[in-house]
Amino acid sequence: MPARLPPAEKLNLVARKSIRDDYDASRPEFEKKLSEKLGTAWTFDINPLAIYPYAPEDRQSSIGYVIKSYAEGAMDALIYFAGRQGEEAVAELNTIAHAHTITMDLDEEGKNTYNGCKVADDGKLVILFSHANFGVNVGQAFEVDKVLKALNEAPPAPGADAPKLSFAARTGIRDDYESKAEEIRGKFVKMLGREDIKLEPNFEELYAVLSKPENVKIVGDDYEGRMGFLLREYFDGVAYQMNYQKFGEDDMLQEGFNEAVETGIITFRVVDKLKYGSYCECVIEDGKLYVQANIERYGVNTGQAAEKLVDQL
Repeated sequence: MPARLPPAEKLNLVARKSIRDDYDASRPEFEKKLSEKLGTAWTFDINPLAIYPYAPEDRQSSIGYVIKSYAEGAMDALIYFAGRQGEEAVAELNTIAHAHTITMDLDEEGKNTYNGCKVADDGKLVILFSHANFGVNVGQAFEVDKVLKALNEAPPAPGADAPKLSFAARTGIRDDYESKAEEIRGKFVKMLGREDIKLEPNFEELYAVLSKPENVKIVGDDYEGRMGFLLREYFDGVAYQMNYQKFGEDDMLQEGFNEAVETGIITFRVVDKLKYGSYCECVIEDGKLYVQANIERYGVNTGQAAEKLVDQL
């Protein structure tokens, strides 16, 4: 692990001039552009005295330019992040990185070859630089995947309870499930001739199950971001199978389903054992249609859940 160095007590005239002419002169413009894009006031708070000791000799005289380059790379990357991820992700960024401040520090854990980022305990968004590659690939610190990871691992804001869903889970649900849920629900409405159909994915309960350490080993470390996609696939798979089985054309099948699933609720759960299927299945209990899978087969062959639905009606 790289060793942390004490800050410089004072910089020579050439280095101070570089900071004034390059970093200090550019910072107001960077802050203005970033604040306009993120919808709230953001600032840069980078301490040149703390950064200078890590600069190789050939970069010490231009330390202000190097810091400016890191700041500009951060600004450009976050503006790109905002454009790509959308307003809700920006709102999450502003909430999680609640200090609305960008600073810069050593990557003490050595996780990044060049640069990375994190959200500090005080809510600042930190550019992490590698001592061995200081000043190299300065625009990589806030790449989208790195920012998403930093937000997912961030501590909760002071006074806020830890969220029941991680940032990665919320993002996946928003992007992959919520954007398609009404379209999928509409397939059931049309096929069954009833407007009261409800899809209940139970994301919080599912997350609580999947996030258990013993289950993460089975479903994989990327389970958070895939939750929205997989629940969409499970529900859409049921709609596909029911359409294939002619529910939309057979009054008797529609009547049987509507009587059995009297609540109109189609929901999802993880169970210990399956009753009918090898990978997933549908069961009717308490007037609800449960789409279910066990942990070992979660996410596998999601389109097979409703294959034996007719047998239960």
